[in-house]
Amino acid sequence: MKISVIIPVYNAEGCLPVALESLKSQTFRDFEVVFVDDCSTDGTPAVIEAFKNESGLPCKIVRQDVNGGVAAARNMGLEAADGEYLAFLDADDRMEPESLTKAVEAAERGDADIVGWDWTLGFEKNGRYMRQADYNTPLEALKNLMGGTMRWNLWLFLVKRKLLIDNGIRFIKGANMGEDMMVMIKAYTKAGKVVQLHEPLYRYNAISQTSLSRQFSEERRREISTNLEEAGKAVSASRYSSELEGYLDHLKLFLKLPLLISADKKDYLTWFSWLPEANVAAMANKSLPFRTRLLQGMAARKLWGCVKMYYLCVYKFVYGIIFR
Repeated sequence: MKISVIIPVYNAEGCLPVALESLKSQTFRDFEVVFVDDCSTDGTPAVIEAFKNESGLPCKIVRQDVNGGVAAARNMGLEAADGEYLAFLDADDRMEPESLTKAVEAAERGDADIVGWDWTLGFEKNGRYMRQADYNTPLEALKNLMGGTMRWNLWLFLVKRKLLIDNGIRFIKGANMGEDMMVMIKAYTKAGKVVQLHEPLYRYNAISQTSLSRQFSEERRREISTNLEEAGKAVSASRYSSELEGYLDHLKLFLKLPLLISADKKDYLTWFSWLPEANVAAMANKSLPFRTRLLQGMAARKLWGCVKMYYLCVYKFVYGIIFR
């Protein structure tokens, strides 16, 4: 088996059909689908059983004994997978028909451990094309990931399974926020050759909106910090440690940046008190636009009125009205 596509599912009955249709439409056929059911209580089990019986694709269905979250589910999927390469699909998204074909061709052509690609935001025909940053080496990819110019979502990569297995790279059970960041940083520290395709091979369905209070609750911050600590250890122990000096602060600032995209001072205070050791580097990341560094710099100096004015002027007026 060339590829294992891992899909964690939990109460996804309503959105799964679109994702499953995108799998049936793949031009590349040497792949298996690994479903990990995280104790769904709706009709999800019936949907994936029907797909297994009717799609003509090799499928595995594994189930967690208790609802354990996406990190534990992905570990279970990783253990069940037999493919030479791993790809990931979220239950409410879809792959383009030639996604697996182009990814495998790039991997074999470049003898790559990791292949990345671009993506489309939204399912509409006029969905927004989102371009990942350029890189040719693992070090350049790590600088992009930690510097905030490249997304780390698992669905943006084809990864050689041997890379994860041989290096003991796993998700941390219970740490379900930032888990993809940690795993991809670890993977790049161990990777040999890597490739970035500038083609949108994945469609991300960004219809759900999670409030900042929920996204950055105390428990979520703990989960992110757990994965961040693990990623930091991997970078410090890697061959790139000296060349990535200072990048951990860049990563911390990028992780908590959404807290400043708010009109609520409580979010600003959370930003200031969470990972405070990084605040002194607020203006240091030259890979980010000056306006982003300025926003972080104002927050580091507790200029809350200026932070709120930035939000109202830039996000509510410019992006919310002019560029809507």
